[in-house]
Amino acid sequence: MEYCKYHPVSEATYRCAHCNAGQCDHCVDASSGSVRCFVCRRELENKGPGDSVVPFWRRLDKCFSYPMTMQALLLTIIASVVSVIGALAGGLQGFIILLLVTAVTTKYAFLCLQQTAAGNMSAPDVSEAFLGGVKLIIHIIIILLGIVFMVLAVANVLGPFAAIAFSAFWLCCLPAVFINYARFEEISSALNPVEVARLVLQLRGAYFLLLLFITIMMLSVGTLNQLFDGEDLLSAALQSVVSYYYWIVIFHLMGYLLFQKQRALGYVSRLESDGDVHNRSEKQHTMARIGVLAKEGMFSELSHELKTAVKKYPGDIGIYDRYFDYLCALHKTAELDKFWLAYLECLSKSGSLPKVAGLMLRILQFAPDYLPASAEVRFKLAGILLKQGKPALSARLINRLHRDHPGFDRLPEAYFLMADALEELPEKQVQAEKCRLLANKLKARPLATQGGGNDV
Repeated sequence: MEYCKYHPVSEATYRCAHCNAGQCDHCVDASSGSVRCFVCRRELENKGPGDSVVPFWRRLDKCFSYPMTMQALLLTIIASVVSVIGALAGGLQGFIILLLVTAVTTKYAFLCLQQTAAGNMSAPDVSEAFLGGVKLIIHIIIILLGIVFMVLAVANVLGPFAAIAFSAFWLCCLPAVFINYARFEEISSALNPVEVARLVLQLRGAYFLLLLFITIMMLSVGTLNQLFDGEDLLSAALQSVVSYYYWIVIFHLMGYLLFQKQRALGYVSRLESDGDVHNRSEKQHTMARIGVLAKEGMFSELSHELKTAVKKYPGDIGIYDRYFDYLCALHKTAELDKFWLAYLECLSKSGSLPKVAGLMLRILQFAPDYLPASAEVRFKLAGILLKQGKPALSARLINRLHRDHPGFDRLPEAYFLMADALEELPEKQVQAEKCRLLANKLKARPLATQGGGNDV
């Protein structure tokens, strides 16, 4: 099994031949219609879900609930009642009724097989079963007659023992016959013993396990027939309902076995419930591209992508967090200064302000002397940090603010805030009082003269 280059615990569902790397559904670019690599922009090889598909014997509950949709149940009940009426009617009229019912239910069963093999785990629309059913029945009759003729030919040429063995082969391979017909919709593929045997060998032990489940279901129908030995309409209809129900389940199981073994059979499909990479939103594609570019270290492209995303999705905290991570990882303090105001607004709207203290400590790890270039940012951060129990950080942000930004119109508020922060620190009450005095002086002076004084 190959794993995704960017998510090492996820199986690769695509592969880039140019980059020689496997990629999962999350890490591919499907924004242009085709599925391409974010790095080299080349089209990817679709590997399908592969070994991540749950074997059918581990999801039997879902397999047996597969026909439990309103349409499928109605089809089962109506077909059962009509088939019983046809059996009671007898004659040509009864034969025609039974033929039509069999055509519809068989067509529906084959639709279940084909759609399940394609990754659709929901029962198909019943309306699709009313077209082509008679042709399908004729083909199945031809296939069964072909098998009979082949057995007779073997008996004629090789004798009865060889014919018995050949009959046992076809009996065991009958599900494979139906599977091959559903795959290729050709009588020749279903009647070719070499192709049928090859399919069984490709499916391996899972096929014989499927055969066991089919046998159990058929025996249960026989047991039910013995329990309801009466010939009344109700018991006959009940037996018919169970038979049609199992008929749908069996073909769903056969389809799922194809889906499960798709890699061995050389085709690619995927569960509809897993989502389609082509149906992802533009923002999901953007986030996927950002993740791949970051892990590849393509920082120039990453910077452009992040700046574009921040402008395009101004209220998305996830994108803002990724941009902050990028700036911190590359120690881009100058860009951080420009980013703070928008980031703080986004943090406030998303209810994420409590993490501001952690963000500041993270910056100070690689830039111990860091102070935001903007007076407004320093003031806002100081207020938030004081509320979060970080008075030392709060005071550090306000200190020397009157010298660095003498024209800042909220200097008095800032120094009153700093005084409150100093009061929460041990043995800083004197400095807190000095800070208040400075704040009062700044408040009393005209704005143009502010900027004098000493550090606190």
